[in-house]
Formats: sequence, structure tokens, C-alpha cells
Amino acid sequence: MAGPKSDFAVHQVGEMRFYTIPRFAREGGVTAAFSTRLGGRSRGVFATLNLGLHVGDDPEAVLTNRALFCAAVGLDHRQLVACAQVHGHEVAVVGAADRGRGAFDPALAVSGVDGLATNIPGVPLITFFGDCVPLFLFDPVRRAIALVHAGWRGTLSRIGACALAVLQEHYGTSPAAVLAAVGPAIGPCCYAVGPDVAAAFAREFPGGDVVRGSPDGVWRVDLWTANWRVLREAGVGAANIAVAGRCTACALDEFFSHRASGGKTGRMAAIMMLDE
Repeated sequence: MAGPKSDFAVHQVGEMRFYTIPRFAREGGVTAAFSTRLGGRSRGVFATLNLGLHVGDDPEAVLTNRALFCAAVGLDHRQLVACAQVHGHEVAVVGAADRGRGAFDPALAVSGVDGLATNIPGVPLITFFGDCVPLFLFDPVRRAIALVHAGWRGTLSRIGACALAVLQEHYGTSPAAVLAAVGPAIGPCCYAVGPDVAAAFAREFPGGDVVRGSPDGVWRVDLWTANWRVLREAGVGAANIAVAGRCTACALDEFFSHRASGGKTGRMAAIMMLDE
């Protein structure tokens, strides 16, 4: 499936830790990062860098956290564009007029979609995660980006390919030119599913590399490989796909995990912007 586990780079700014994508940085012209749970102001089950306004945390703490994280990566938190994340496969095109949608109120986020795309510099896209898969797409030729929340339903519906189709339709992107990244998410070590979900993934991703049985009789799904295959089968080159290889459920000291925490926890964020 993937390249080495060093496909993402880790950064430490004071107590804050976050990940970036070296291939994107080498290409230049884009800011992309994925947060951890470290370096914020939230408390309790949300400690400390919870970036989700929809999980029951103190809104003032969350907004402070967003400001801190954005400052660390060089973005303006007031301009963030968020989407509603409905565990689907739709991707919306946004522009300068959308700056600030969902930055302070989740009710104002772009509704009905799990991904955002733009070719406008200075429009920071943000999506939120507690185990699902962040997908970063960057077309350095046409200067366009997409940021995607791939839950298991979105993965089955090939939301990564849907995002590539949006980039192609609106900006003339060739998938072969795209640089992509699969961020930290629950890994095949921890993502146990029931037989119906396992069967659905086996039908959509035949070959035995996505659905795996285990000695304890539990089916496990590899969302990293599934999304990698979606991107490859949509035309992105294998050498152009970075994979973090970090399981959010295995590392509760570093990440929030909805599955490993029993459902009440904070959210990390993926953030991406074409530089001005």
C-alpha cells in the first residue's frame, strides 16, 4: 500500500504537536497540517487541544485552541471554512466569500458535505476527526486543493475519488498530477467491525488487503489501505500518496479517538490552504 511511516513529519511548538506533509512542503505554495490533542486549553475528556465545537466542550476553550493551532501553522482562525461532515461522499467548491463559515459557529458550516475544494489562495479549509480518515489533495499544476473527511461510509462511497472528480471538473486537474496524503486515523489494528460492514468492504475492495479476520473471530478493516486504493484507482500515482501510518486509537496520549474513548472525546483537525 504505502510508503514509509515517515511520510508525515512531526512538529513541536511549545506543548503543541502537529503533523505536516514533507512532499507538500517541498512543492511549496500550500499549507497543510494535522493536529494532535496536545497543546491546548481544554480540560477533562477534551484535554487539551480539542478543535471541535460540536462535542460538548467549552466553546471559549475551543476557539482559543483554534487560534493557537492556526497561529502555529501560520493561518488566520477567523477565516476558516468548515463543512458539516455528514459521513457522506459529497464535496463542495468554496471561495473567498465563504471565509469564516463554521469558524465560530458549526451551524454556519457548509452543509451536507464531507469535503471542500478551492483554487483561491488564502481560503483555509478545515475538517475534524476523532478516528476517521483525513485526505489531503493538492494539484500543484492547476493550483487547487481539496480536504476530505472519509468516514467508513465515505470510504465505501469513494469520497477521495469524488474529490478528485470535483478538482477535475472545476479546475482541470489531472489525477496523475495530484499529490495526496492519508492522515492519522484509526488503524487496521483497532478498527473492528461487524460482519455486514466487513462484507461491504470486501465487495468494494476485493483482494484481501482491506478486510482481515483475526484469531479472536473479529473482522478488522484497514481504512488507510482502502483510501490509498481509492486514490490509486482514480489515477493518483503511488509515489504521490503520503501515508501517516499513525493509529489514533493506539495513541490516546497523542490523539483523540472516538472508538477508544467510548464516544465522548475531542476532535483533531486537518487544515489546508493555498498560500497567498
